[in-house]
Amino acid sequence: MEKSIVLVKKGTDGRELAYEALTELKAEDVLKQCSKILIKPNITVNTPAVTGVTTHATIVEGVLQFMSERGIRNAIIGEGGGCDITQAYEELGFAEIARRYDVPMADFNKEPEVAVKVPEPVIQDEFGLAKTVTECDCIINVPCLKVHKWESRVTLCMKNMMGCIARDRSFMHRDFNKRLMDLLKLTKKCRVNIIDGIVGREGDEIGGNAVGVGIIVASRDMVAADAVGAAIMEFSEGEVRHISLAEQYGFGIGVLERIEIRGASIVSVKKPFKRARD
Repeated sequence: MEKSIVLVKKGTDGRELAYEALTELKAEDVLKQCSKILIKPNITVNTPAVTGVTTHATIVEGVLQFMSERGIRNAIIGEGGGCDITQAYEELGFAEIARRYDVPMADFNKEPEVAVKVPEPVIQDEFGLAKTVTECDCIINVPCLKVHKWESRVTLCMKNMMGCIARDRSFMHRDFNKRLMDLLKLTKKCRVNIIDGIVGREGDEIGGNAVGVGIIVASRDMVAADAVGAAIMEFSEGEVRHISLAEQYGFGIGVLERIEIRGASIVSVKKPFKRARD
């Protein structure tokens, strides 16, 4: 059986790491087939990336450089976190990079909501997605490496898709694992995933502590990327329920023995992240 490929790259230069990862993943082959590409960082609150709470803008810079040099100019940066996203774009460096590459930005908290039905729902019949999400046929997913409280346990590639929901997302934390499977049916167009682990966050995604890890984790398979990211934070296999559940639903590979890890080994970079208090 063919294995999913996950890159673990050491370093702290987000632009360089992202550019190299996209090159090694041969992302050009995928991205050139897309008509409109959403670059989805993680901006939970407006706080600097050195805290481990938000994605480093330099990683998005590396993505845009990679695309620009290959003539791929159909991207938009979009996010819908729990703050004024437009202001966060400016203060965290995303806006300056977007202007340099002439790439538009979308604030999912402010744009129109589109009701989208879930095919064969597990628990959630419909989601109100940001209009931009429904218009894109490809997502470059750029989450952070963080622990989360409650049912999700971690917040990585799959949970980052919550930011595609327009405005209120609090309902997701009731029966989170089941609702996430329904959301992924609508957002499974994540063709490339880069987890920003330059600085991670332990204890809680906002109220915890920064952990310097100095890596990124990249894959075309969001489930495999999450499995490796969770293992780097020393979560055992099966501890993060939505990873194994996502494999059952066919979204990707969640078992480490079926993942080919290239670059640094999990053992060489893993750190014991403190769990959240529920």
